[in-house]
Amino acid sequence: MADDEGNNTGPSAYDYYNQIFDAHKYKASTVNTPSGQMGTFYADGSDGLANRKKLYISFLHEASRTSTFFKAFITSYNETYTPNWQSEAVFGRADKIHNFVQTDRTINLSFVVPAASESEAFENLGKVQSLIQSVYPNYIDVDQAQTISQGPLVRLKVMNILQNTADINGSTGGIFMERQPGFRNLNEKSTYYQDYSSKGPEPQHGQLGFISSMTVNHNLENRESGVFEMIKDWDGHPSPVPNTILPKVIEVVISFTPIHEHALGWDASDTFIDSKTFPYGVSTYDVTQMRSDYEGKSWNEAVEAEINREKVEQMRQNAAARYGGMFGTKGLFGGEGRLGRDKRRLEAGKIKNAEKRAYVASAVMGQELMNAGYNDAGTGNIFADEVVDTMAVFAADYQVGTGGDY
Repeated sequence: MADDEGNNTGPSAYDYYNQIFDAHKYKASTVNTPSGQMGTFYADGSDGLANRKKLYISFLHEASRTSTFFKAFITSYNETYTPNWQSEAVFGRADKIHNFVQTDRTINLSFVVPAASESEAFENLGKVQSLIQSVYPNYIDVDQAQTISQGPLVRLKVMNILQNTADINGSTGGIFMERQPGFRNLNEKSTYYQDYSSKGPEPQHGQLGFISSMTVNHNLENRESGVFEMIKDWDGHPSPVPNTILPKVIEVVISFTPIHEHALGWDASDTFIDSKTFPYGVSTYDVTQMRSDYEGKSWNEAVEAEINREKVEQMRQNAAARYGGMFGTKGLFGGEGRLGRDKRRLEAGKIKNAEKRAYVASAVMGQELMNAGYNDAGTGNIFADEVVDTMAVFAADYQVGTGGDY
């Protein structure tokens, strides 16, 4: 629907009221008692999921700006991406010459529209009717003849799984490129997860396209589903309406062809044009931000660096476990504490048991790193982090190699 100024861009109050689900919207529920019918009320859990958590599917008819919402009882959702290549056989070549043409995308969506009451069954029938109307074109009169003026375009939104990603820039994870963040920093990478969400419940955020086929099954033959017999109140006497039924469960199967409103592909700098967020709007940690491939660093060198990082993390954990107590780093009267004693015993070779010596050396080095402010985030420079990790592992291994009496 257009707003008061005739703009058709943003969501309207009509959209807001259309997305409210209420099993009693059109007819109050009643029960028969010896004294007559009495009103009753029950809470439909699926109404709460749709109204509070916005778990629904929306369709927006572009021409009329009419929106239709269905609870997300999805039975099937799949996407098909078909790269099309033009192949030409050439005499004398073992392989054909292949030229890329385009990539087609097709969405297949199946969902059920259940009714918990006569009122909801009536509303569901009306919603499916509105959806069916959205596959027909717009006409205008030209010289007293009807001519198609616009094809039946719709916007389909399936929460965050199908939406228009044209203006989603994606999360940077709170990371500034000059920081050269290392793979170790979970706190910064978790920002990507925290930043992710649907663009919003409004149908205007849906993917533009057209419905290429639609099948509606009213399940009239299904005994488990059945129908409601429509009942009206005639002068205080409820009576069935002749020749009228309301399906309890309607199944809808749709094939949808998207029309993307932005370019899709890779630019000259080998960056995906849609900010790498097509088609789900997800931004994940880009390891190229680490700049860890300096001077042609190899896979094996990266494996070694990660092993060292894990060893350094274990050092900090050992230090926290061994020296985190009251007398871990300081004695009762200001003495050296357990840390000082461990250092002296390592230097003097007093720890004979290899496993014990390795643990103590790891804990001592972990405490030294923490005292120097070297935590899980590292220094912010991947090269410096790997140097520190290598030196710490070497120093701890050297202390392990100096045996002695236990």
